[in-house]
Amino acid sequence: MRVIGVTGGIASGKSTVTDILKKRFNYIVIDADQLARQAVAPGSPGLIKITAVFGQEIINDHGELNRSLLGELIANDEQARKKLNAVIHPEIKKLYDQEIDFYRRSGIPTVFYDCPLLFETNLQNTVDETILVVADKEIRIGRLMERDKLTREQAIKRIDMQMSDEEKIGLADTIIENNGSFDDLLITTNVYFTRRKLLVK
Repeated sequence: MRVIGVTGGIASGKSTVTDILKKRFNYIVIDADQLARQAVAPGSPGLIKITAVFGQEIINDHGELNRSLLGELIANDEQARKKLNAVIHPEIKKLYDQEIDFYRRSGIPTVFYDCPLLFETNLQNTVDETILVVADKEIRIGRLMERDKLTREQAIKRIDMQMSDEEKIGLADTIIENNGSFDDLLITTNVYFTRRKLLVK
């Protein structure tokens, strides 16, 4: 089974590409964000470990992770962020391995892994191929301002917090540019998969 990682910076259009993969091409897409939510579900080993590190106050009245409080704790504390990653990444990896094993035993030939931090967490060597979705910074700023109702300064800060596209391009196998409309992206994606003969599953 071939596993293809799909990644991209905030507002690059990565999620739109994976939506095309799922809804237009009927591919299996494993979502890293969804795995991260599963990893901290009420009663999960991940949540228990996070509580041990950050204290019981990190749990809300419903027994769920208080994401806003956790976000505040790690926003300006690199050591706290590292502690969180040390807990959560192994739990996500366990869930990922379970899904990969299931699809492999099911005879699925190609699976995509939607992982925003693929390069940041050095997971590119765990997949067979990587696809990076990129867009010009000004376009990403505009998308963030419109989508999340941010100021220009806030949008720039969010983009600059991440690894730059220039760094990621040097690590990626394939680049998909997303500077135009949805139809433009659909055509670009379709051309790529047709050339790679990935539409025939």
